[in-house]
Amino acid sequence: PKKMVPTIAARAPAKIILTGEHFVVLGAPALAMAVNLYSTAHASRNETGKVEVEATLPLRLVDSGESRTVKSEELLKPLRMAAKVVLDRVHGNTRGVHVRVECNIPIGAGLGSSASTSVAIIAAVAKSRGVQLGKKEIFRLAYKPETLIHNKPSGVDQATTTYGGVIQYKKPGKVKSIKIDRRPSILICDTGLHRSTGRLVGAVVKRSKRQEAIYRDRVNEVTGITVSARRALEGGRNEELGELMNRNQELLQEIGVSHPALERLIKASMESGALGAKLTGAGGGGCMIALCKGDKSKQRIARRLRRMGGTVYNTSLAVRGVEVLGDS
Repeated sequence: PKKMVPTIAARAPAKIILTGEHFVVLGAPALAMAVNLYSTAHASRNETGKVEVEATLPLRLVDSGESRTVKSEELLKPLRMAAKVVLDRVHGNTRGVHVRVECNIPIGAGLGSSASTSVAIIAAVAKSRGVQLGKKEIFRLAYKPETLIHNKPSGVDQATTTYGGVIQYKKPGKVKSIKIDRRPSILICDTGLHRSTGRLVGAVVKRSKRQEAIYRDRVNEVTGITVSARRALEGGRNEELGELMNRNQELLQEIGVSHPALERLIKASMESGALGAKLTGAGGGGCMIALCKGDKSKQRIARRLRRMGGTVYNTSLAVRGVEVLGDS
């Protein structure tokens, strides 16, 4: 009889960015938190010496609503790379590994699906080789596959999915875990328009080189926004946090990464009583977040956004980062 090869599973959460997306690439700090949508990776050795990756991904993968089927090759390449960077690091005598990934995070929606998937793979593959990697190392290894997808990743997605909870992040890898007593009530709503982060970030970086002085001022302002938002979050001052989110959204609109579909949902949230609302992640579509006064208000806002065609994700915030789940 063939002996069963144990399979190790690891999972890593999605993320939302409260303040600082895009500007984080230019050096401002960002405030981000992990949410309970997960990618799970199952890894087992194989004897073929090959790195095999199969993935079950959400169906709504498509950029900008066209129904082209995404070449799964495009999507699998970074996942294979995530497995390879670990194998290089843990030098087993056999190089073969089989990885099966289930991603329950919508792709291209600004929730960090690619970083979450890479991080889950890295943790699972290492553990299948008997190596328990520390968070710092997982974070470092996750950079490589992310560069394939996002060109110049800031690192905020990998940091949030690895460390979990709430973090303040500054490029190239300064992670500060933030303690909060009460989790704020935040709603996440998806426009259903999904796009490429790499392209959006690239365009912003290009413009920032052309308009250096303007962008320097904006980076300074966003630095202040993130630091104040962190203090407001720590102190449970939600009104203040909401105002900072609104100002951050204005700056994101100024640099051209918002989208009319996002702005409609943001405006409707504010009219329905949100304390603050903004896009989260790369923009250009994807998701927006609304800070609500409490659960009742959150339900009211959610109803309105659903009527407008948004998809509201029912999530808890500040969940734990990557974890190895043992045998599966």
